[in-house]
Amino acid sequence: MVRKVLYPIYSLVARLKYGQKFLLISLLFLIPVAYLSYNMVSTRQADIRELKKDQIGLAQAGDLMPLVLLVQQHRGLVDGYLNGKSDAKTSIEAIQNEATGLLERIEADFRKDDLPEAYERWTVIRQEWQDIQRTYDSLRETESFNRHTELVDQMLALIVRIADESGLSLDEEIDSYYMMRLVAQELPTLMERTAVIRGRGNGVLTWGALEFTTRLELMVEAYKAEVALDSFSESLAKMTELFGAEEDNELLRAAETAKEQITGYIDLMDREILNATQISMNPDEYFAEGTRVIASANEVFQLAAAELERLLQERIDENSRTLRLSTLMTIVALLLVFLFYAAFYQSVIDTVRALKERAEAMAKGDFSQDVRLETQDELRQVGIAFNEMQRALNRVLGNNRQMAEDAFQSSRALADIARDSTATMQQVTASLQSVSEGTVMQDRTTAETSTAMNQLSVGVTRIAEAASHVAGLAQRTTELAELGNRQLADTVEQMASIRETASDSTRIVERLEEHSAHIGEIITAIMEVAAQTKLLALNANIEAARAGEHGRGFAVVANEVGKLANQTAQSGETVSGLLNEIRLLIGQAVSAMDSMQSETNRGMDLVGQSKEAIDRILGDIRQVSEQIQEVSATSEEMSAEMEQVSAAISEISGISRKTSQEAESMAQAAEEQLASMEQLHRSAQSLETMSLQLKDDMSRFVLRDK
Repeated sequence: MVRKVLYPIYSLVARLKYGQKFLLISLLFLIPVAYLSYNMVSTRQADIRELKKDQIGLAQAGDLMPLVLLVQQHRGLVDGYLNGKSDAKTSIEAIQNEATGLLERIEADFRKDDLPEAYERWTVIRQEWQDIQRTYDSLRETESFNRHTELVDQMLALIVRIADESGLSLDEEIDSYYMMRLVAQELPTLMERTAVIRGRGNGVLTWGALEFTTRLELMVEAYKAEVALDSFSESLAKMTELFGAEEDNELLRAAETAKEQITGYIDLMDREILNATQISMNPDEYFAEGTRVIASANEVFQLAAAELERLLQERIDENSRTLRLSTLMTIVALLLVFLFYAAFYQSVIDTVRALKERAEAMAKGDFSQDVRLETQDELRQVGIAFNEMQRALNRVLGNNRQMAEDAFQSSRALADIARDSTATMQQVTASLQSVSEGTVMQDRTTAETSTAMNQLSVGVTRIAEAASHVAGLAQRTTELAELGNRQLADTVEQMASIRETASDSTRIVERLEEHSAHIGEIITAIMEVAAQTKLLALNANIEAARAGEHGRGFAVVANEVGKLANQTAQSGETVSGLLNEIRLLIGQAVSAMDSMQSETNRGMDLVGQSKEAIDRILGDIRQVSEQIQEVSATSEEMSAEMEQVSAAISEISGISRKTSQEAESMAQAAEEQLASMEQLHRSAQSLETMSLQLKDDMSRFVLRDK
């Protein structure tokens, strides 16, 4: 199942070289790394952008707060002015001029692109403020106060909107969250409640009387201020847990001071306005005290905004450091991975190159060196098996080389023996030709003698002259017969020598046959080693396939080993073919030697018979010579014994014809023996050539010493 699932990937990887495999794996590795790195960088950058947007919102809220304070002061002064305090006109105009400059600066610095919805609200607030500046002196005291209050509420809502739109109010960090609550919600609300108490109280003190409605409004504002103080106190308690003791933090000390002052200002309102039996406090002093309390709260606001800015900047710096550190670590990790990949790739390539170079050297016949691998992984086991196979082939080829040398020497000796035997047979053939010619001459001589005897029967008177002539011929015949006898004896000796030579040749060829059979067994062993090597390569491929990615290098080496096994098998088959041809030729040589042995034995028999016949002829010729001498001495007896002489001559003529026929047969047998020896000589030369070729083939292998 796993193999089927991995087959497409295995098929793809099997078609790639090592460099392409490493490149593919690197790309597959880099894709998730790049994706994760991109996500990490994007997340950090997004966090930094959000924090910078929080800073923008904080800065924008900080820019609005001075305007809120001016509007609050303007509300209180206008309320006193409308209640009869005409000298407040100068202060009102001064605040308006200051607010106009601040308004222009806020408009110029407003981050419209980052806070589009807040800017729309800001446009409405700015227009409302301009309307209030133009029409405040034509409004009634309550209407003016309410419009100012609504404008302040809009500005406070704008601060909250800026915090929401910039993401400042969505901060999940506990310390910056409480700082945001102080800056965007609690301190502005607390200052507004204090400013309302200041404005309403200033109007009451200026008017000199407290109406019931105004009393209720002040009591409600006092309650709202106390609620805001409770929320403010909770935030201070949380901040104390976060930042430590009060004396160690300027913000906490200022916040505690502002809290006490606001509480004291509310108590002042209770004493001098709500619970006073007679309203007698100077409104300017009351307004100034309220302004001082609001300024104290504004100081806390500025400190909280600065602390929040610091926290945001620290988080930006931390994210930047984390981003840089993560990027650096990613680069270092990728560099290390690249270096390890490069080292691993180089190690595999060096190992494969060493195996390839050793395999190429073995393919060229060099078996003298072991492959040396520096690696300690699975490829080292391949190198060990490779060396063991090389040593086994070295031993087999060494034995083959020695056998090839022995076969070459044996074939050369056989060729020399065949050459000597051929020369000897040529001499025997020449001698037999001479014997044949002698017998032919003897046959002619006996024919002439028979003719002479016939003539002798006609003219006895010429016997003496013919006897003298016949005596000379008989002497010559005797000499020729003795010469033929000696030549025939020599032929017998040469034929015996040929028979011994043929026997030696037969033994040598039989020994060569035994060596050839031994070489065949060695070639069979080589073929079995090649088959085992191919089986080993097949098993190695199977194991490499099981090993998956780690076995790819092993599969390449196994394929190279399989190729080497195929080449070894092909060489073994070539040598086996040559050996079979040698054995065939040796078999033909053995057959020829057997035939030559038979023909030699037959020739020996014929030569023996010829010798016996010639011996008989020689005895007969001697008798003829003696008879001729007797004829020459006793010509008177020739006539009586003429018939006996004619009969003897006729017998001699028959024997001569028989001797001539036997000599011709022996000459023909010698020619056939010569042809067999020449064939044996050619076979020996062919065997010598093949042995020399086998020796040359084996000499191409460079083997180590045993």
